[in-house]
Amino acid sequence: MPDISYSVSYRISKDFLNSSVAANNISANMSLAGLQSQTLTLSTNAVSISTANLANVGLAFMQNLSTAAASTCAIGIEAGGSFVGFTTLRAGEPAIMRLTPGTNYRAIGTSGTRIRVDITEG
Repeated sequence: MPDISYSVSYRISKDFLNSSVAANNISANMSLAGLQSQTLTLSTNAVSISTANLANVGLAFMQNLSTAAASTCAIGIEAGGSFVGFTTLRAGEPAIMRLTPGTNYRAIGTSGTRIRVDITEG
């Protein structure tokens, strides 16, 4: 039995545009039995997404916990001392991604926005 199971789907329905995509029963194994959960309060300065005490990063589940429409948060990396974003989560939106070992992940957002981050080991 896999250590992690998840499903994702989305449906678009606007005027004559209708589309849906789903991936069900996706699984992944963890190399160790570790999970790090954190809730970060963001500001306009990049905040570190900690991977401390994890021997090898694996899947990450992130969700913008804010409900105000203007409360967005960007997820990115530190490159050359600068923040480089690769995704933005609007209020309530989740994301699942596999993290790369040795990378310094950061989050930045509307001041006071909160983001939940759960990172598995390998």
